Amino acid sequence: MKVEQFLYGKTKDGREVPAFTVTNAKGAYIELVSYGATLNKIVVPDRNGALYDVLVGFDTMEQQEKCTDSQGRTVGRVANRIAGCGITIDGKNYPITKNVNGQITLHGNHEYSSAVWQAEIVGDNAVRFTYESPVGAEGFPGNVKNAVTFSFDDNNAVKIHYECVPDRKTALNVTNHSYFNLEGFDKGPVTEHVLQLFCDAYTPTDAICIPTGEIRPVEGTPFDFRLPKKIGRDLNHDDEQLKIGRGYDHNFCIENYDGTFKEFAAVWEPKSGRVMRAYTDLPGVQFYIGNFLDGSQVGKAGKPLQYRQGFCLETQFYPDCLNHPAFPPCLFTPENPFVSTTIYQFSAE
Repeated sequence: MKVEQFLYGKTKDGREVPAFTVTNAKGAYIELVSYGATLNKIVVPDRNGALYDVLVGFDTMEQQEKCTDSQGRTVGRVANRIAGCGITIDGKNYPITKNVNGQITLHGNHEYSSAVWQAEIVGDNAVRFTYESPVGAEGFPGNVKNAVTFSFDDNNAVKIHYECVPDRKTALNVTNHSYFNLEGFDKGPVTEHVLQLFCDAYTPTDAICIPTGEIRPVEGTPFDFRLPKKIGRDLNHDDEQLKIGRGYDHNFCIENYDGTFKEFAAVWEPKSGRVMRAYTDLPGVQFYIGNFLDGSQVGKAGKPLQYRQGFCLETQFYPDCLNHPAFPPCLFTPENPFVSTTIYQFSAE
């Protein structure tokens, strides 16, 4: 294993942005960028041993700063959506920034994903990124010291470990927003990928994608991926939830959640033979298939990011959880910080 550092580029205001590659004994590697603590590349073999990048994203800082969909970024303080009422902690309401049509908060107004994080090589296969979010950032209470450590091993496993320590009780729900395409970053839509989700329910939303509070069984719906099926198989089903999200853009509830580490998804891409298995200790995962990619953003190799070119499996607490008593809460304190691990492991068959 080896870690190498290089200058990725400079922000518009002149800040240098370092990047890192972590390469294993077989030549597979990941690339990490300190802007947004971004997982920018995962280069792993297909069934014939050919290496290719399986993350949709960008090559330059100029492209990164124009990014509107958080490709590969660390997202927080609170990932996903919060209703316009904000959050209430110990009886006090915090009217946090509403950055989508003045109605809701999405991804903490991208505070974490647009920050230049400090970076440190830790060992021969890992990089640790740190960022301090100040009290009042986007309206959230408390200061938070954040650390995200990415590692890669000889089994082609990407491990993401989060440690976010607040100085008072606050909301935290930090995730990674990578867009995967197991055939390759530029190989077209992911609808032929075969997905299995170990999730027996999901959280339906209203017309602006805020959860209604219901936890709905997937059985008998297009949201049932308990047995492997092509991502695109049921996309044309006459289901109101698919119309709201323009396809899949929903939180799924991981079966038998108890805070322990467990597998929650497996994905297979038939042309390349690549397989991704995913693990977490969190209760939910946002499954999204790039329904809002429209070719307007230019990505890697100068190619536009096209409709449904990547899928996301963002581990998380349920969206808007503090406004729904039935959802696991995402409140943390100095004595009980946000500590979590997600792993994406790649193979081929």
